[in-house]
Amino acid sequence: MSVWVPKVNLWSSNGLTLLYTFPAVNDHNAPQSVKKSIIQTNFRSQGGIVIPGGEDVWELTIRFTLTADGYENIASAIENLENAIQLHTPYLIRIDKTQTSYFNQANGGYKVKRTKPFEYLDRAQDLMNDIQKVSASFDVNSW
Repeated sequence: MSVWVPKVNLWSSNGLTLLYTFPAVNDHNAPQSVKKSIIQTNFRSQGGIVIPGGEDVWELTIRFTLTADGYENIASAIENLENAIQLHTPYLIRIDKTQTSYFNQANGGYKVKRTKPFEYLDRAQDLMNDIQKVSASFDVNSW
């Protein structure tokens, strides 16, 4: 019996090229409902008119763990991560919902840009281990 494990994948902005699969994802804050509305009121009214709007920009945070055998391999995994996901570059992130579908599938995935540096949560240990916890933040609906 095979066991399916959901994945979080980073794709090129056209959705054709898989660029990075986040390893050992511990936590993420998707999906979110970010529909916004515009409420129009005036001084004499007793209520307002609600106009459906688009979607707000929101921050997708993915926490995952890099594992490797020793300092050199962890440093290499970090360098690969930094090179694979450039700042201010449009990407798609697809988070598996089932084996054949993912969240926000109607739009091809979450349209994201990384505007902040990665946070290495085990920095106090100076990378002298086989595990490095990472937090990545992306602005969704940013392109």
